[in-house]
Amino acid sequence: MATARRERYRQQTREEAKAVALTQLAESGTAGISVNAIAKAMGMTGPALYRYFAGRDELLTELITDAYRELAAVAVAAAEAADGAAPADRFRALAHALRDWAKQQPDRYLLIYGTPVPGYQAPPETTESAGTLMRTILDACAALDRAAAPTPLEAELARQLEGVPPWAPGPEPDGELKSRALATWTRLHGVISLEVQGQFSGMGFDPAALFEAEIGALVRGA
Repeated sequence: MATARRERYRQQTREEAKAVALTQLAESGTAGISVNAIAKAMGMTGPALYRYFAGRDELLTELITDAYRELAAVAVAAAEAADGAAPADRFRALAHALRDWAKQQPDRYLLIYGTPVPGYQAPPETTESAGTLMRTILDACAALDRAAAPTPLEAELARQLEGVPPWAPGPEPDGELKSRALATWTRLHGVISLEVQGQFSGMGFDPAALFEAEIGALVRGA
């Protein structure tokens, strides 16, 4: 019983620390995340909190892993909810789920897709949920009917991607599907990232219209 109680307290302390870290992230970006400042906000000493996190990098890894895991779950849920719909509609549901999550959680979105944190290298395990997310994109792209034949540049990229390590769990796609999924990932996240960072402000158009146009182009294979 005592061991279970200590473990519950440990988990509660870690979750509280992560919540404070997310507040720091929203206020000051990744540069504002400080284990000592978190400890002070929690009424603890820095050395005491270091018993729960080895340092800032471990805390960042937890935040990044949580964000990837949550976004992947959102993507999977969107794809499953649209099961039975036309492939283009399933693709739109997935794309809009990504954008909606980013707009609701801009700081966490930019933590995983924004500027790399100086001096921090994410360990391989943080990308496991990113692989789940890529699998949903691969499956959505595979279901679409490609209207246009691959261009020579697309064919060259597909050739290069044939030999790269797997991006996602499940069946390994061929180079052409990898190329299409990569284009989808970069184009959707490119628009989302610029919108989340406010780069479209004052340009005189609704970013939602741009995003919808990009979805339409991807669905058509343009």
